[in-house]
Amino acid sequence: ILIKVYEVTFMFQQLRTLTLTNGRIKHLDIEYEQLNIRGAVTIHQEVRMQKVSTHGHSSFYFPVFVHEFNSTGSCTLKDYCEIDELTNAGNLKVKKGCVQKINSTGKVIIEGKLQSEHFEALGVVKAAELVANHFQLKLSGESKIGRLQAENVMIKKDRVTLLPLFKKRLICHTISGKQLKLSYTNAQIVEGEVVIVGENCLIERLYYTDDYSIDSNAVVHHIIRREIE
Repeated sequence: ILIKVYEVTFMFQQLRTLTLTNGRIKHLDIEYEQLNIRGAVTIHQEVRMQKVSTHGHSSFYFPVFVHEFNSTGSCTLKDYCEIDELTNAGNLKVKKGCVQKINSTGKVIIEGKLQSEHFEALGVVKAAELVANHFQLKLSGESKIGRLQAENVMIKKDRVTLLPLFKKRLICHTISGKQLKLSYTNAQIVEGEVVIVGENCLIERLYYTDDYSIDSNAVVHHIIRREIE
């Protein structure tokens, strides 16, 4: 019983926290577990912490290894990142890395390849390559992804924003996975086991193994069934 009480008490201890409001930071003390940014800050060293919270304009020039990363301003990760949980409610730019869980209600730009277990976004996503287990995007503007690979994909438009419907669209070269449910999507290649092509899609080539359906308000130029190997 005494051991259990000790473990619970330890879990709720406050993290040793550093708050920065301005400057070009080259030396962060490794004793800190949480970093708060509340202004214009650039970090010029590798960051390894439990939690980072940034509100303002921040740039990280070296690799970032963080359990929980929250951004509500303009943030740029200019090197590799490895993050367990990332929440974005502003403008976030990532070079490359691995993020287990992403929840974004703003704009995300991924310059290289990003791997994720769970990627959920309401807003705009622009990426060279995304690999995920679960990917869901509610479009509030024009998104562009070079290659999207995920077990489960769901693309639909957000019904709240006031932008014209033709601006709420995903433009993608290749979408591949198992269960794909698309709408408001332009793609050169779509390949999956079960593919549902919803309204306002324009697909050049559709490859499927099990089943597919096409909305009356969608266009698919070529449909090819692939045998399961």
